[in-house]
Amino acid sequence: MKNIWLAIISSVALPAALCAQVRVDGTSVKRDKRSVEVNFSMNLEPGALKSNYKMVLTPYLYQGTDTLRLPRAQFYGKRRYKREHQVEALNGNPGWALAGADRMAGDTCLYTATVPYEKWMRTASLGIRSEVVGCACDCYDGDLRVAENLPVYVPPTPHTMQMEGDPARYEVVDARKRWSFDKEEIKVYFPVSRTVLHLDRYGNQEMLDKIIAGIRQIGGAEKLHLNGVEICGYASPEGALAFNTKLGEGRAKALKAYIQGQIPELADEDFNLINGVENWDGLRKMVAGSDMEHRDEVLQIIDTQSGGKRKDLLKRLDGGKPYRYILKTFYPVLRNACYIAVYYDVLGDKAADAINAANALSRQGRYADALRGLLEYKNDSRAWNSIGVCYMMMEQEEEAAKWFRRAIGAGDKTAGENLKQIE
Repeated sequence: MKNIWLAIISSVALPAALCAQVRVDGTSVKRDKRSVEVNFSMNLEPGALKSNYKMVLTPYLYQGTDTLRLPRAQFYGKRRYKREHQVEALNGNPGWALAGADRMAGDTCLYTATVPYEKWMRTASLGIRSEVVGCACDCYDGDLRVAENLPVYVPPTPHTMQMEGDPARYEVVDARKRWSFDKEEIKVYFPVSRTVLHLDRYGNQEMLDKIIAGIRQIGGAEKLHLNGVEICGYASPEGALAFNTKLGEGRAKALKAYIQGQIPELADEDFNLINGVENWDGLRKMVAGSDMEHRDEVLQIIDTQSGGKRKDLLKRLDGGKPYRYILKTFYPVLRNACYIAVYYDVLGDKAADAINAANALSRQGRYADALRGLLEYKNDSRAWNSIGVCYMMMEQEEEAAKWFRRAIGAGDKTAGENLKQIE
């Protein structure tokens, strides 16, 4: 830093304000963990201070209405020094001599002071108050504006780590999702009124291969868990429900046996068998996707009616012509198909995910938001370092140190790097 000659802020009636002749060099105001260190050098112009006087200089930090006075420094004229030496000797202190920041006029004072850090000092200014003492006169001499708005607070560098999920802590984060095949519906077909599963007919083998591949893919994924295989042996709406229930049950069991034969680790409870339910939903989809006559009227009956009344109205519509078309075109498929759906749960380590999300907020400087999320997992040792980081960056360093020490005790080396910055 270049030498500067500082101007007078104010002065009173002295022959010449001596503070204007104080030279200040190498000003440094820095935070060191929980303290602020102030350093500079100063001296007087040669011959500026008369021999009978001493100059008392009181440095101070200030910002707005906050002010902190620092230990004083004094420059002595020769006669003034001799006089005070004599007074000290008479008072029983013959070894008195200049100490600390006291100097003889003409010498250089290497001033240093350390004070506790306070938040208002994030950006602080440095001034020096000057008083002149001598010849029965204790006079205010003026103030020096040494440096303004110094960046005292230098934020520490927070250290966090990306959390990897711990399989031992996995829990369901998204339940019962339906496995997506390349088709909306996976169906396996059976011969009319039979429960025998033919792999070489109706494209069944292709469908079953897809089912087996999907279940195995779920089982091989670390963060997926099979929730269940649902087999629906539906009945067409025109059949006898008791017969179709028995038929659907047999078909569902045949499919279940085949899948378990391919994947023996599947237990009975991994399956949900739905048997003999009248498949009005399937019929509606087929009608809606067709260009049959009276399509809209048929859809309205299915949507607004229930039970036997649906069938009666369909049979009476246009003399039963649409119903006969449905019997011939749609019911054979509904009667002979079994539908398969595979469900799974998504697993995750919620605490690890929350810690990583909070660390991302911290990197954006959103420490209060990050802390709110982290405190939900305050009993998880993996969160302790990140909690400490939030407190550290919010300048609550005593609280931060507590969390860092807890994290260190749990084996977190990163917390040690953070603690060093504030202790």
